[in-house]
Amino acid sequence: MNTPKTIGVGQGAKRPMDWRERLSELPPEQRLLLQGGSLSQRFTRHSLGLTHPALVGGFYGLLISVTLLLPMGYQKGFSEDTLRAWAFIGILIILMGAIIGHFSLIVSKLIRRPPVSLPRSLVYPLPFIGLTLFTVMLVTDIEDGRGDLISDWAHYLSMILMLAPGPVYVHMSWAPRWRLLCRLEEGLDPFDGAVPVSLRAEEESLNGDVDMDQAIEDLNEDPPLLNGADSEE
Repeated sequence: MNTPKTIGVGQGAKRPMDWRERLSELPPEQRLLLQGGSLSQRFTRHSLGLTHPALVGGFYGLLISVTLLLPMGYQKGFSEDTLRAWAFIGILIILMGAIIGHFSLIVSKLIRRPPVSLPRSLVYPLPFIGLTLFTVMLVTDIEDGRGDLISDWAHYLSMILMLAPGPVYVHMSWAPRWRLLCRLEEGLDPFDGAVPVSLRAEEESLNGDVDMDQAIEDLNEDPPLLNGADSEE
């Protein structure tokens, strides 16, 4: 006897269907919404436990922290004090990204909004532009010829450009998508919230069998008049 793939009603169910198998049962537009773009598809290759929005936000903060090491070390020298300051800023950025990611998941559960695909041409270059501006401000003397107010705003702008794209992506796209994928993993319809996807597919297949049986019964009750036509000839 083959091992059942879905969660059954009785006691014979053994292995729950994976969310990737359930995804194939959805309509194409719903599959596209759950899979997302290239970045989201990279995250969906891993388990849902490893791609929690808090972890994704913290991972983005880690990447930003690593990129800040070289410009900060170039400006102040790679001394113990510089590494200590960089580690403090890095941990702060990682915690901030993780907290924002978890907060985004809470908001997505409350308002239940669908994920939004962000324009890659606008979002992807922003961290590199911010890093470039931040590096130029640190390793050059441009800010010496400017006022303190302009220099401070340039630093703030560079940090915003570096830090904002990751939390915005997690809040707008990944946290709502992760919530829907978790519902799919639990066997629930991610969009209606009540009907398991596998049971809906089974119900549709049963309805199709009933329609076929009804058609066969109608043919048996009212056969075509081919035999009558032959006898009249």
